[in-house]
Amino acid sequence: MAGLFGNIIVPDSLAQPADLAAWTQKPAPDNAAVLLREATSLVLSASGSSYYATDPATGLPTDPAVAKVLNDATCIQAAAWAALGIDPLLGGVQVAAVASQKSIGTAHLTYADAGTAAQARAAALTTLVPAAVRKLVENNLMDSNVWMYG
Repeated sequence: MAGLFGNIIVPDSLAQPADLAAWTQKPAPDNAAVLLREATSLVLSASGSSYYATDPATGLPTDPAVAKVLNDATCIQAAAWAALGIDPLLGGVQVAAVASQKSIGTAHLTYADAGTAAQARAAALTTLVPAAVRKLVENNLMDSNVWMYG
């Protein structure tokens, strides 16, 4: 991709299924590569104002500490999607509703937070989960630094 600073390579994934398995201490889900690829996009967008060196051939950070933080944030997001049963390939379309009512015999329960839960589930597809945001912020890779020139 050509831009203001020349040709920039954007990595497809900041983490691999083995990284996700290590993070969650569980086998990686069948769609791990998809989850990680889509989570990478969110992590790169969130850390877009950060300044770090990258390998010109891969677009990956050359500093091992930066690479680890971005890898961790990507795994955190992918793990959250896996736990919530969110498939980023659906493009944000909700295919399963959050239950708002339940009847057992003559008893009838209504859950007041069902709408909020549905909104949070939809937002989880387009925004980083709080743990991923914290990982980036704590390591100065998300809108925490002001760069001044002059």
